[in-house]
Amino acid sequence: MERRTFVKLCTGMAAALAANPARLLAQSGQAESYKRVKLVDGSGKAVSVKTLEKDVSYIFQYPYKGTPSVLLNLGSMMSGGAELKTAQGDAYRWPGGVGPDKSVVAYVSICTHQLAYPEKSESFVNFQKGKSEFAEKAGLITCCLHNSAFDPAEGGKVVRGRAAQPLPTIVLEHDPKEDALYATGVLGGGEVFEDFFRAFKSELREQFGRGVAKDEQSGSATVVPMKEYTGEQVFC
Repeated sequence: MERRTFVKLCTGMAAALAANPARLLAQSGQAESYKRVKLVDGSGKAVSVKTLEKDVSYIFQYPYKGTPSVLLNLGSMMSGGAELKTAQGDAYRWPGGVGPDKSVVAYVSICTHQLAYPEKSESFVNFQKGKSEFAEKAGLITCCLHNSAFDPAEGGKVVRGRAAQPLPTIVLEHDPKEDALYATGVLGGGEVFEDFFRAFKSELREQFGRGVAKDEQSGSATVVPMKEYTGEQVFC
C-alpha cells in the first residue's frame, strides 16, 4: 500500500471514530456493548435533540427492559474527558455529550449507594435544575433516599454522599441525518444491574411480569418526561 493511501485511510478512520464515540468506546473495550436501540416518543417517532427541553429529565428503559435511565439535554457543550473509576477500581474516561451541541447525556438512573431508582409511585432519584440545601450546585442528579449527589456534566461522578461510584453512563449515538438518538452500551459499573435485579426481584416482577425486567432492550425504547413517568418526585 502506498504511503499516501495509508495516511488517507488512517485519517478517514480517525475522523469516523471521532464522529462516533460509541464505536470508539466499543473498540477500546471500555464500554459494555448492548443492542443498538432507537429512542422514540410515545407515538413511536424518533426523539430528536431539538425536541428535548433543556434541563428537563426524561426516562427510558435501557439496557434492560426493567432498568431505568435518565436522558438530559444540559444545554451546553459537554466536552467529556472526566477520569472516573468504578467501585471495583476500573478506570474509564467519560466521552461527553452527543448531538449538534454535544449537550445530550444519559445515565443509568439507579443510585450506586443502595440502588434506589425511579418508581411509578414516586422517585427519590431526580435531576435538580436549581440549588437546594443539599444540592449546593445547580444541575445535579440527587438521590434523596440516603442523600447522594451526582454531576451529569462530569460523567455522573459522585459529588456528595456515600455512593460508591459514578452513575453508569449510557453510551449514546446521534444520527445527524434524521436527528435521532440511539443507545448502544453502558460505560462504568455494569455490575450494578445484577445487584438491582436481585434486590428488587418481586417489585420488578409485579411491574413487568416474570423475567421480563431482565430481558435486554431491543428495537426501540420509549422516552417519557420524568414528571409523567412517576407519581411524585422527591427533592432534597
